[in-house]
Amino acid sequence: MIRARIRVRVTNRAMAESIVQSIEPDNVGMEGLKIEPRISKENAYFTITHSGKIETFISTLDDVLRCIQAARSTLHRIVKEKPS
Repeated sequence: MIRARIRVRVTNRAMAESIVQSIEPDNVGMEGLKIEPRISKENAYFTITHSGKIETFISTLDDVLRCIQAARSTLHRIVKEKPS
């Protein structure tokens, strides 16, 4: 079994929750794959386990990281554009 742990630091819990929610559509029932999200204070954590081919795991990990990056970028832009 292959496992990766990802920690995403953000500025508040609401942003961490949004990051976790952004990954949920990708967390579908692929056989042998499990994505477990967790939120703690200003961090979003993901534990990804896979019991199949390493190539599939690497592709999945790459997809998850891209989704996280897109969500973080979008959230930071929204926060910057809010009127004071």
